[in-house]
Amino acid sequence: MYFWKLDLLKKQLIAKGLTEAQSYSYMLVYAILSAIAIEMMAYVPHETVDGWTYFASIMNILIPAIGTMMAFKANGGASGTQFLPRYVSISLISSIRYLVLILLLMIPLTTAAIVSQGVVDIFESRVFDLLFQATYALLYLYIVKQMREVTTAQTDVEN
Repeated sequence: MYFWKLDLLKKQLIAKGLTEAQSYSYMLVYAILSAIAIEMMAYVPHETVDGWTYFASIMNILIPAIGTMMAFKANGGASGTQFLPRYVSISLISSIRYLVLILLLMIPLTTAAIVSQGVVDIFESRVFDLLFQATYALLYLYIVKQMREVTTAQTDVEN
C-alpha cells in the first residue's frame, strides 16, 4: 500500500491493478481518514468539549471503520470479488436512503421538542447523539447485509 508515492501506485494500477485485499486496504484507510477529518472539523471552534464529545467522535470513527471491515468479510474477504464496486455503489444507495430516513425522523423529533420545550435544541442533546449513533451503526449493518446478499447470490449463480 502506498501512502505518498502516487507514481508507484499509478504504475501498479496500469500494470496489474489492485488485488481485492489491496482495494479493501485503500477503502478502509480512506473511510477512517475521512471520518477523522470530519470529526476534527467539529472541534473548531467547539464551545464545550467533554467526555461525551470524545465518545461521539470515537464512535463516528469506529462505526465506518468496523462497518467497512465487516463489509469486506461479507464480500468474501481477500478471496471475494468486486469489493470496491460493490461497496461504493451499495453504500451510496444505502446512504441516500439513510439520509431520507434521518430527515423523516427529524420532523417528529423537532415537533416533539418544540411542543414539549418550546426550543429546538434536541439536536444538541445526548439522546439525539445516541439515536444518531444507533442509526449510523444500522446503516453499516444494512450495507453489510446487502454485500452478503450480492456475494451469496453470485456464488449461487456460479454453482
